[in-house]
Amino acid sequence: MAQATLDICGKVCPYCLLAVRKATNSMKSGDTLKVLCDHPPAATESIPEFARGQGWSCTVNKTGPGIWELTITKG
Repeated sequence: MAQATLDICGKVCPYCLLAVRKATNSMKSGDTLKVLCDHPPAATESIPEFARGQGWSCTVNKTGPGIWELTITKG
């Protein structure tokens, strides 16, 4: 199982979701993507909704003021 990191801090929607979609396209089942994000709507809504809509797990942790770390595991 591979693990990758995607830093989209400083970016806003729709770029955030597009970058996550592109990164997950090459992932295999069981692979994990850690996403660092500072755009609240993407971190708390659009990215988790996208991941869960695909049937993948997605955890969201606030790691600092205005910074989130999302962990997406492709199922």
